[in-house]
Amino acid sequence: MICTVGFLISSLFCSNWGWVLFDLVDHYISSYIVLPVGLCQCIAVGWIFERKKTASRSPAHAKSMRALTFMYWFPTCAITFYFTFGFEEAKIWGVIALVVTTLMAFIVSFKLSDMPLNIWYHEIVLCGTDKIAMSISILSNADQSRSWWMLPFEAYFGFLIKFVNPACLLFFIFESLKSDLTTPFGIVTDGWLPVTASMFVFVAIIIIFAPMLACDYPENFTHNVEKEFSADDIFENKAKIAHKMRKKLNKMKAGKTTN
Repeated sequence: MICTVGFLISSLFCSNWGWVLFDLVDHYISSYIVLPVGLCQCIAVGWIFERKKTASRSPAHAKSMRALTFMYWFPTCAITFYFTFGFEEAKIWGVIALVVTTLMAFIVSFKLSDMPLNIWYHEIVLCGTDKIAMSISILSNADQSRSWWMLPFEAYFGFLIKFVNPACLLFFIFESLKSDLTTPFGIVTDGWLPVTASMFVFVAIIIIFAPMLACDYPENFTHNVEKEFSADDIFENKAKIAHKMRKKLNKMKAGKTTN
């Protein structure tokens, strides 16, 4: 059945007007499926994965994560929208505004967390991405030891996934939408061909999102999934132990100074 449906749909592109239809479908799929799917992946990896587990650790964790999420996403959506549709000639100022608002989100989130900088950075700022990045980088060493390049790689991976890529993708999506609303894409700008091409977008949306809504149980793996992400837990435990040791040493030094 799948092969038959695929054959019938693909045969449309083999007609004498198939190239025009293919060009339209490629444009709509690239602009309104590929880019939003990339945005959804960034959200899933950077903002949903590990969120509940991290927020449940303490009220400070939950409050800090809420502040970071709201203060990043609201300005990012607003700035990318308005500097695309209203102030396109001044888009560089939109980029500067994004940097400023993101830094403000970091400051407020850090203040609300009441955590040491290192712990806040790994548990709040890189929540989700840190676990995946460490699981990737630790495969480079057979003894699962940490190398000097892993920390900058994990920061690069995390900041791109959580903060840089979503802003870029939103700019691209809004630019495509504005361009299509201003001047219809393709050689044929009216008639049934653009309408037919746009139908492929809705078919793709159904194929992508229907399974997400239909599945009501987690996927069953034959291996221990948590073990694959153990590098982050090991690093976190070591960081907490080191922090406690520093606090004890500081207390001992303070006591000797008083005596």
